[in-house]
Amino acid sequence: MSVPGKAAKHAGGLYRKTFLRHPVQAVEAEAKHLREIEQKGESGETPFIAILGLILFLLPIFAVMLGLAFGAYYLFK
Repeated sequence: MSVPGKAAKHAGGLYRKTFLRHPVQAVEAEAKHLREIEQKGESGETPFIAILGLILFLLPIFAVMLGLAFGAYYLFK
């Protein structure tokens, strides 16, 4: 294999890995940071962080229950 071919293969592997891992790590770091702010309770944004966490926790449960209800409605109509 030629030198440019090896370089392209090496660079392609590097960019694929960072594209998949880097955004996830950034989101995890931000979630940890918001959790620390909420636990300390020193910031004025603490109630908003807690409410957002509660909404994000309950939203999937609500979506599943709504889907089951509509499914049962259309199935037994």
